[in-house]
Amino acid sequence: MHQRRIDLTVGACIVYEQKILLLFHKKLQQWLFPGGHIESNETPDRAVLREVKEETGLDFQFLQCSPLEQSLEEIEKLAVPFHANLHSVGDHDHYCSYYLGTASHDQYQINNESKALRWFTRSQLQDLEGILPSIKKMAFYALEKAEELGQKFIQ
Repeated sequence: MHQRRIDLTVGACIVYEQKILLLFHKKLQQWLFPGGHIESNETPDRAVLREVKEETGLDFQFLQCSPLEQSLEEIEKLAVPFHANLHSVGDHDHYCSYYLGTASHDQYQINNESKALRWFTRSQLQDLEGILPSIKKMAFYALEKAEELGQKFIQ
């Protein structure tokens, strides 16, 4: 039995003033979270920061982290994904860890991977076409969770 290739990826659920940022992916023709592949020798955290910067121009700030204090033997305390899944992208699969965060402002810059980039309110998300049910569900959850956390940023 032939096993499909699995790539490790990250997705960034960016919430700012009760809106969530989605990009319309050129190749896949659907609304998705900014994100992409984790490169060799890169932690998921650094991949999120890099991908968000490349795709939106924004500086991502994590909103979720382990409640445990960093121990002396740890090199770095890392953010905790709020969701993870395995999904198909055609010829291979992606194991994706989704991170919740915010930005210091809402002025994004679109890059060549996206057809559009836009902030959405809850009501705009409700009737949005071209979005997978799982992405919409995560977007609503991210908005709710960010509100609960009350903008407690992780530096």
